[in-house]
Amino acid sequence: MLRWHNRSIDLLICALIGFGLLSAVGALFDGSRWRLPLIALGLGMALVGLSIGVHTHGWVTALDGRTASWIDYHARQSPRLFAAATAVAHLGNPAAVALAGLVSAGLLSARYRSLVPGVVVVGSVGTAVFAKDVMKVVVERPVSQAEIALAAPGLSGAPHPFPSGHVAGTAALLGIVAFGIGARSGLAVRAFLAGCALAGASVVALSRLVLDAHWLTDVIGGALLAGVVVALGAAVLSGTARTRLRTHEGLIPRQQSVDQSRRLHT
Repeated sequence: MLRWHNRSIDLLICALIGFGLLSAVGALFDGSRWRLPLIALGLGMALVGLSIGVHTHGWVTALDGRTASWIDYHARQSPRLFAAATAVAHLGNPAAVALAGLVSAGLLSARYRSLVPGVVVVGSVGTAVFAKDVMKVVVERPVSQAEIALAAPGLSGAPHPFPSGHVAGTAALLGIVAFGIGARSGLAVRAFLAGCALAGASVVALSRLVLDAHWLTDVIGGALLAGVVVALGAAVLSGTARTRLRTHEGLIPRQQSVDQSRRLHT
């Protein structure tokens, strides 16, 4: 496959990643109903920029080899770390994520007495997995001999999948479930749930690096993909909640009018 790389591509990558991340952060402080879609758009732009950088083996991959070497050195000094990473990998495999997604979907639907939250949870995880599979086919991550010499022995010169499926699936599940649980809660509870989701996704990402399964850019790509999916899923949940609220508010005056009319006729 022909790969092209020059200064113009570097500028494009910088623009996409920089503007995308800045837009996503700025959207966090936007109180309008477009906040979540704007976050998804910003993270999506950053993901596109990262994907181009990975495929062209640009500056975004500069730390991959050094990071892999540093993590591998410390993992070999601590067998417990390697064992913990292996256990986390089993918990974050596709089958476990799918099962957890179904259980979480059922519990959220039961809590809100609606099928919508459950459908959004399953759809979010499924979308993350599908998008990851498509990206693995489209984006090829070349590996240089210098990286192989510098990186961990477990990382061969064969192309490695981008982005990380474990990170994308787990982060998407944790993120959308955290949003669903905290939708009717206060700011402190939502912040706590977001922190828990972020911590869980970070643990899975670290486990993939410790096990030499992915490069640093792979796990970052998985996290960005999950962020896009979670933001879109959260937008659907928020929109559904607003629609139900408007419907409920519209029914109250109508019911009051009917009751008043009945009293006048009795």
